[in-house]
Amino acid sequence: MFKSKELNSNRLSRAFYAAVRKKFKLPSQLTCSLFRHVTGSYKTLKTLGKWDLAVFKRPTMPLTYKRDFARNKKGVTILGETFTLQHPSIPETGWKDSKLKRVGKIWYLCLAHEVEIPELKTEGCIVGVDFGIKRLMVATNSANSKTFFFHGGHLEQVRRSIRQHRSAIQAVGTRSAHRLLSRMSGHEAAVTEHLLHVASKALVRYAVTNGARKIVMEDLSNVRDASLSKGKDLRSKVCRWPYASGQFKIAYKAAAVGIETEKVNPKNTSRGCPRCGHVAASNRKGLDFCCQKCGHRGDADRNASENIRLRSINAEQDLALSRSIKPLENSEPFDITTGSCAAIGDSVLV
Repeated sequence: MFKSKELNSNRLSRAFYAAVRKKFKLPSQLTCSLFRHVTGSYKTLKTLGKWDLAVFKRPTMPLTYKRDFARNKKGVTILGETFTLQHPSIPETGWKDSKLKRVGKIWYLCLAHEVEIPELKTEGCIVGVDFGIKRLMVATNSANSKTFFFHGGHLEQVRRSIRQHRSAIQAVGTRSAHRLLSRMSGHEAAVTEHLLHVASKALVRYAVTNGARKIVMEDLSNVRDASLSKGKDLRSKVCRWPYASGQFKIAYKAAAVGIETEKVNPKNTSRGCPRCGHVAASNRKGLDFCCQKCGHRGDADRNASENIRLRSINAEQDLALSRSIKPLENSEPFDITTGSCAAIGDSVLV
């Protein structure tokens, strides 16, 4: 597959099905699933802009629902053997193809299942979310003064400790050191993913509790380019900052409960005053905010979340106003040179 770049699992199956099944002595359905599994891995690499030889380090077995595994009254039947379910919240319906995966000496059934996505809410408050490194997420809502804080300093400390530990082991350079590095691979990513899941779930719970219909976030797609002119330490932190993964998790968790997500321009959200709109770099000093014009004081990250929320509200109002003006079909066009109309027709403002 790597050499031919063939990503059609059916064509690959027709070409290599007999050889693969004979060599590895696999059941027919498992052989077909194997081609789909490997093809999916290469499609992911292509989507990410990479084309490297895929290496499957851990044993994984793709399973087809109702053929390789199914559910009955006693538990789950996998390749003819019955196993007892030990997870407390496994869904009753909507099961799809899955896979068996071994981590250490334990095999896990990674179960995929469908969930129904409700229609987006049309009523409720708006939640604004500010992302940061010291504070991973700070959110406010338009219904009350309750503020959501999720600190990310612990994550940065743990990730730094893991990198320092790996660097010290790598400096040893022995075979046992390389084996230890291999066992540690993915540790930092696993810690980061776990904390992002916890944070995004807590934020969506905050939005649901306050009756939100929309979560507004910053569009941080260019934040790494903006950090290139900064110092080495800050640039390193920003480049490793997992904002995209956090926003993705918030988006799909929010969609599962009928809450819309939106991204707005992040420019000057931490420098602007949410009360009078004055923008100045001197307004913010660390985590403290003090408007130099109106004297408003507050937490800098909380003010930023309010500005993010207000930008979405203002955009909605501008859109509603532009749609509400309906000029009559027979009205004369506006003359730019004179600034008036030859014959002004009536217009309706609703």
